This record gives sequence, C-alpha cells and structure tokens, in this order.
Amino acid sequence: MVNYQLWSNIKTLHKLKENGKKVGKLRYKGKGWFKTLNFNQSGFKIDFENNKLILSKVGSISIKLHRPIEGKIKGVIIKRSRTDKWHAIVQVEDEPKPLPPTGKVVGIDVGVRYFLTDSEGRQVENPHFYERMLKRIGILQRNLSRKQKGSKNWEKCRVKLAKAYEKLVNQRDDFLHKLSRFYVSVNNYDVIVVEDLWIQNMVKAGNKLAQRILDASWGKFIQLLSYKADHKLFIAYHPN
Repeated sequence: MVNYQLWSNIKTLHKLKENGKKVGKLRYKGKGWFKTLNFNQSGFKIDFENNKLILSKVGSISIKLHRPIEGKIKGVIIKRSRTDKWHAIVQVEDEPKPLPPTGKVVGIDVGVRYFLTDSEGRQVENPHFYERMLKRIGILQRNLSRKQKGSKNWEKCRVKLAKAYEKLVNQRDDFLHKLSRFYVSVNNYDVIVVEDLWIQNMVKAGNKLAQRILDASWGKFIQLLSYKADHKLFIAYHPN
C-alpha cells in the first residue's frame, strides 16, 4: 500500500508538471514523520469478543471500541497523533439511510458575537475555545523555546504543547459536529440555507476580528453541514 501511494504521488506530480504546474520533489520523511499505516482489504482482523485488532507483521493489539461498527469492513488505517496516541480508523461499505421528509426549512447566519443565529430565533453563543486556551498555549510555547531541541525535557514540553492543541481541536470538533447534527438529523430540516462566506478574503483583509473568525471555524461548520445534509437540499447564497 505504501508503494502504491508513492507511485500514485509520483504520477500525480508528473501530470501536474505536464500541465505546466510548478511542482517540487517528493521529500523523504525521516524519523518521527511517518504517522500512518494503511491495511487495504487484507492484513488485518478485528476480534470483537476480546476487543483485539490483529495486524499482519505486528500482532494482536488491545483496542477500545467507542462505537459499534456497521457495514462491511473494507480496510483499516492506523494513525499516530502528535501526542503519540494510536488510533485505528475502520473503513466500511454501507448504504445511507435517508431521513423522512418533513417540509421544514431553516436559514442560518454565522457571526462573531453569536456563533450562529437561525430563522427560528435560535442563537448559539460562540465558545471561543482558542481564546480560553491562549494563555496556557503561550506558557507551553515559551517553555519549549527554552529547552534544547531534541533533549528529553524538550520532548516532554513538545508533548504537553501538542496535547493542549489536541484538546483545543477536539473541543472545537465536538461542538461543530453536535451543532451540525442538530440541524441535519435531530430537527431534520429538508432545506438548510447558509451564507456563502469568503472567509479567506475576510482574514486577509487584516480585519481585527481575523483571529476570532479563524477560531469560530465557520468554514468547517458549513462543510460538516454540507456533507451530512447530502440527501437534503443545502443552499449557500451570496449576500447582496
């Protein structure tokens, strides 16, 4: 699978070069950079009774199944996070089950003061996860900069900083997933209308609210709404 990925990347770069695109060379990933193993179709087995993942050339590994696996298992991706945690991503083949139509329509407007306001009068406070973690992240970054790179103390500080960022990302993702699910599945709106924002232009404009805009993650929220509402009518409109 690694060979396949390598040759696929080389072919893609070659085609881009033929089309006049400027491309660089493939970079060697040294120690500590290789973070994924892909078991495609074979080389793995899941023992659900004993909560074990059996991998070819690796052996039997104890796992925590945080949800039932539904559908036909097609592959497993083993991924290591920056905090040295290991995750198994199980790929399955399953048929989607569309929700029944309800005739309900909702419009959503995102903002800085309130994360969103919808056409039914709901207002969701902006959690400001980054602002809450900013002080701790600043302290950890200063501690890391004082350590000798590559030393044991530097590695300990690096892991602490990575854990702080990981917590920030997990909090934000949990909030966005639950909120998008509320509009798609819980309330089951047939039509969801949102503003088509040019977020990158808003940030590049040097606006004082740039940091808050990035922290709010409007783009990711709209992306989650879009793919979860695949069987519904999802409309992004341009304001006048």
